[in-house]
Amino acid sequence: MTKTHRDRITVGERPKVTSEILNDTNIQYNWKTSLLNKNLKYDLTRCVGCSLCIPCPWDAIELGPVQEVAAGRMEGAPLVLIDEDKCTFCGLCDSACLFNAIEARFDDIPADVKYARLKGKHELDEDKCAPCLLCAKICPREAISVELKVTPKTGLVKYQDPKAAQWVAKGKPEATGSIKIDEDKCTWCGLCELLCPECITIYWHEEKPQPPDFKPAVSIRVDTTHCDYCGLCETICPSDAVRVTCDKSPPRQIKDPKVEGTMTIDDGLCVDCTLCALKCPYEALDVTLPLTGDVEIHNLEKCDPTGCVNCFNICPTKAIYATGDKDKIAINKEICVFCGACENACPEQVLKVTRDSYQLSQIEEARGWERGRALHFYDQLVGREAPQNNIYERVIKASPVKPSVPIQTKSEDWSESKLNRRLAQDRVRKVQEFIKKNWRLRLLFERGRVGPLFTALRKETLKKTSIQAPSESRSEPKKNSSKKSQ
Repeated sequence: MTKTHRDRITVGERPKVTSEILNDTNIQYNWKTSLLNKNLKYDLTRCVGCSLCIPCPWDAIELGPVQEVAAGRMEGAPLVLIDEDKCTFCGLCDSACLFNAIEARFDDIPADVKYARLKGKHELDEDKCAPCLLCAKICPREAISVELKVTPKTGLVKYQDPKAAQWVAKGKPEATGSIKIDEDKCTWCGLCELLCPECITIYWHEEKPQPPDFKPAVSIRVDTTHCDYCGLCETICPSDAVRVTCDKSPPRQIKDPKVEGTMTIDDGLCVDCTLCALKCPYEALDVTLPLTGDVEIHNLEKCDPTGCVNCFNICPTKAIYATGDKDKIAINKEICVFCGACENACPEQVLKVTRDSYQLSQIEEARGWERGRALHFYDQLVGREAPQNNIYERVIKASPVKPSVPIQTKSEDWSESKLNRRLAQDRVRKVQEFIKKNWRLRLLFERGRVGPLFTALRKETLKKTSIQAPSESRSEPKKNSSKKSQ
């Protein structure tokens, strides 16, 4: 037999709060009652030490050793610390985290299903997308993956003379001409290398591309000894960086190259920094930042970008870089998500992050409390001073209603009201003394059985006729008795 909702309620129940280490990089906090189970999972690998979750209404989150981790003096330490004794598991930290480092669940239902979260937007126009490898190569979060299939050149160029085909297969084509690649125009999409790996080689960076240009490769080279100057690389290049001239070649048939593939974006890793949209040669991506704002540089004389690399290491989008000039550092504000990690990591308070707007994802069901959560984001993340005690300002319009009957006020007789209060207080004290002397009546009264108490009080009143009034009230009968004696 199943229990009803009311049967499961325990009067005065307090939630049971526990924490557990799932593995080397994940900590889970649990909140459990007979009606609801909630938990928070904190992923150390995704946290960047930003300040988006710090404005907790319950002061349950504080920064960890961000500067030490950014400097490389400490590894594997949590960049934020959660106090489970203060936490109410409301899920605001989950909703504010751009990096999905905190995941809140309510009875195994993710918080982003119930509540809107801080998040930008990204849209892909599949009709414009080639696709190519560029977005996957330059993404600082490794959030983009591309499955690409390009028809190789060997399947597109057919020679009529069998001997010419044999010479091409051996890497000794009889064609003559020239080929030039302008690296200033090249977008490093990688299509030409996939089309003709025998002739074209791209030397990719072993590490992620660095600002300010985010160039994913060192250079590109063409092996002219294997090139038959078919011109397919020029056809497939989206940036018009390849020029091919064929002076002489055996008779051949050349088909147009085909590019097929899919691009996927991992929403758990993507922070919508817009870098892929800015670099896309086809303008196939449209990305909206989750936050807009500014990063100001103060105390530049204290900045040492050669000795201190905290901000470079901690920035999740690689928006900060050294200039090598007197201005020392620069911020690419087009791809900055204004999370505040650089400000927290700087030991000299050189960087100051401010925000002026934000984007929230939409949920299917709108609820009344969503406005309150949105106000929390506005107050705490965008910069407006929050009202005290976490009570948000409201504008209430009201107009006074005139009473239909005029209200008549009567001045209170101060002396009479004071006397009545003293009489009442004296009677209450005598009733209390009576209850204290009769412990059986007191026990019945505490259990809610007031009938026997009222009966006993009536009998006591009949014995004494009435409860004596205070001294002021007894003065009047004395005067009357003196008159009778006279």
